[in-house]
Amino acid sequence: MAELRNDESTEGEETEARPKRVEVGGQVETIEEISPKKALKLLRGLIKDYEDYLTVPNRRKTDFHFREYVRNYINQTNDRIKEIHAMLIEKQQMSTWAVAERLINEIASFSRDVEKGDYGFTTFFENPKLLEIDISQLYLIDNEFILALNRMRERTEAFMDMTIRNYLEDVDLWFETIDRLIGRLIRLNDDRAKLIGSYERISY
Repeated sequence: MAELRNDESTEGEETEARPKRVEVGGQVETIEEISPKKALKLLRGLIKDYEDYLTVPNRRKTDFHFREYVRNYINQTNDRIKEIHAMLIEKQQMSTWAVAERLINEIASFSRDVEKGDYGFTTFFENPKLLEIDISQLYLIDNEFILALNRMRERTEAFMDMTIRNYLEDVDLWFETIDRLIGRLIRLNDDRAKLIGSYERISY
């Protein structure tokens, strides 16, 4: 993962207090609510060529590079899950075959959906004037996407470690946890697509 850039001032930025507790992968976690401005800064520092959604050229560029980052991240995580699956078979954990194959296929299908970026008929990529509040919402969704990807990677790496060390009692629970995280990513992708696609119904 790339390090955040420090080329932008946070002076005058809204305060992001108010942490909230949400269920993630079957566990309740505290996450920090941040402003759209802070989310944009984090995304720019993390994803190469992520600009903003303010202008028509930037929207296409930013959307493309965001989806490429997400797709590559998902594919790398799926490769790790395939490694775990192979190790479990070597360890005679044959009961995990079906659930692992289903999860791997689900992630691969999700990766293809992200790559396509199907938003239906939308004026988002043509209309030069969009409401700032709608654009800000996209930064928050994109940032939540990254947080969910990180959680899935962390759980996958922990699963890998447990498998290597032959702690195999909770294999089904690990697969269930990752499956829930994938579900979270799919819902975020749907929310993002719906927001971008909603501009077919908006007239300025």
